[in-house]
Amino acid sequence: MSKMPFGRCLPVGLGLLAGSAAATAPDLTGFSIEDLMQVKVVSAAKVEQALQDTASAVFVITADDIRRSGVTNVMEALRLAPGVEVARIDSSRWAITIRGFNGRFANKLLVLIDGRTVYNTQFSGVYWEIQDLFLPDIERIEVVRGPGGALWGANAVNGVINIITRNSKDTQGGLVALTAGNEERAIAGVRYGGTLGDSAQYRLYGQFTERDGQTAAATGGDASDDWRMGRGGFRLDWAPSARDTVAVQGDVYDGHFDQNYTLPTLAPPYVESQLSRATASGGSVQARWERQYSATAGMGLQAYYQYAKRDDPLYVADSDTFDLDFQHNFALTDRQAIVWGLGYRRDSDQFTDTLFSSVKPSQLTTQLFSAFVQDQAELIPEQLRLTVGLKVEHNDFTGWEWQPSIRMLWTLNADHRLWAAVSRAVRTPSRGEQDSRVNLFVLPPSPLTGNLSTLFSIFSPQNLQSENLIAYEIGYRSRWSERFSVDAAAFYNDYDQIIATVPGAPFPETRSFPPYLVVPLELQNVGAGHNYGFELAADWRPTQNWRLQLAYSYLHQDIQGSGGESLFNSGVLNQISLFSTWNVQDDLDFDVWWRYVHRDGALRTFSPYGNVEVDPYSTLTLRLGWRPRKDLELSLVGANLLDGNHVEYVQEAYTFPVEVERSIYGQVKWNFR
Repeated sequence: MSKMPFGRCLPVGLGLLAGSAAATAPDLTGFSIEDLMQVKVVSAAKVEQALQDTASAVFVITADDIRRSGVTNVMEALRLAPGVEVARIDSSRWAITIRGFNGRFANKLLVLIDGRTVYNTQFSGVYWEIQDLFLPDIERIEVVRGPGGALWGANAVNGVINIITRNSKDTQGGLVALTAGNEERAIAGVRYGGTLGDSAQYRLYGQFTERDGQTAAATGGDASDDWRMGRGGFRLDWAPSARDTVAVQGDVYDGHFDQNYTLPTLAPPYVESQLSRATASGGSVQARWERQYSATAGMGLQAYYQYAKRDDPLYVADSDTFDLDFQHNFALTDRQAIVWGLGYRRDSDQFTDTLFSSVKPSQLTTQLFSAFVQDQAELIPEQLRLTVGLKVEHNDFTGWEWQPSIRMLWTLNADHRLWAAVSRAVRTPSRGEQDSRVNLFVLPPSPLTGNLSTLFSIFSPQNLQSENLIAYEIGYRSRWSERFSVDAAAFYNDYDQIIATVPGAPFPETRSFPPYLVVPLELQNVGAGHNYGFELAADWRPTQNWRLQLAYSYLHQDIQGSGGESLFNSGVLNQISLFSTWNVQDDLDFDVWWRYVHRDGALRTFSPYGNVEVDPYSTLTLRLGWRPRKDLELSLVGANLLDGNHVEYVQEAYTFPVEVERSIYGQVKWNFR
């Protein structure tokens, strides 16, 4: 489901890494441009198709991209994709979105792991700090920019990120992956894969992460925001017949996150800085069965259960989710293919009130029923393809929701393709938006308030409607030569019924001492506006051993409330990424990654300190990798080398700006049998 303000207001070293093992991960630097454009993706159409044949803005981050970039988590890897805004709030918290509306809880982005959603239905967003995945097990990350509601349902408004892990048959044997440095104190992971009979393979893994805190922007001292996380899991892949495959996987996690807040108080100084510790634990189990009847027909059934518990000074909650999904695809004719499916989801949660938030009722169970169909037809064989899709859902908050799309792909020739799309998508209100109260900040007494302090609180009216989007997209994908390709997309998004706060009539609260005045900020569907932009990805191979990847994105956003005020960080955002991978020799890599981010406009905060400017910043990452043996890789990485202390984002409420620091770390990966 979703959120806006509620979710938004809540809440030199050498060492050792986690990444893809040299012995098991192919080096895509040597792949041709044609090979890369034939990479199969599933997130754009829910059936496997070549990247070049998708009528969507799709970018694939490969396992080799993750390894060569030197990143230590999925969040950092997402910076490689155009159109994705990735900003670090502090050591563990992130603000990540696609095509605007970024925040601690970016509520218009659907994130999946092997088709299992990690989108939080309580506050509409993703707890990125618990997505501390074991990087060597990731096969690729598919990033779909633009609406995916016709296939994936509500909340896939601005994009879909699908993190796809490797089949167990590709992770046989053992792997030890270690990282250590000045900020990455320790990332230690181990994996072992084996066989069960002739038709089944498995793997087991465990990982521990400890990251040092960042710098407090106000004082220049330690922000005391350490991040510690433990995770373990398994996967079993079984092929009982030539037509059938079964995958069963699961994981558990437990971690804590030190955080600094500026919290409201009713006594002078009316705001206080507080160091607190949030804890999170949970797990999931997932099973998938697929049967392939022929090259053009198949079916699949997926079920998963996941549980999460979070204990935070701002709120305490337990939740569990059961999800069941069925899908069937077949060829109607030799020029027309159908894919359809049914889905059911059950969400249950239980909240415990804190000094800063309350949810009524404290316990609730909701259900979601869904069905979708997509028709792909070649209007002109091998030249013009039309794709029409529709998703129908029924949820307990807003009832029936309809999300259609129409897409056209024009193949000019073997190397050049044009596509266009018109889509509708919705974001349904979250539990937090419908049923909560959140205390934001306090202003001191004044003559205007009768010498009473004033508490600003978000109230939920329980009658919210879904946010709506009509999106218009056009794209061009081409292979100009055997060494150079371009993928460009432009979009215009028209939003309506955006959930925003509207000041209500103040009222006195006299049941406590001292008495105070309450200014209610009521959530209502009063926001509307648009954004538009352009995204470019270019891939150039100057030589056989050298690859350059350029990603550029431009976004202009103008969302206004009922009084004409700007909402959701309206303004202009420019991002540039240039990633160079060079195979100096067979056993030696040298990689350079430069990024530039410029935001025009302040970040809006629910804080007495007002809005916060984030200065433009550049980052530089250097990586040197050496493989003295086939089963061993050593690397040294320096990140944020240009600007060692810079603010990337400020949380919308309980503001405590944190600066991202320079980081130097070593990585070791050893494969064994």
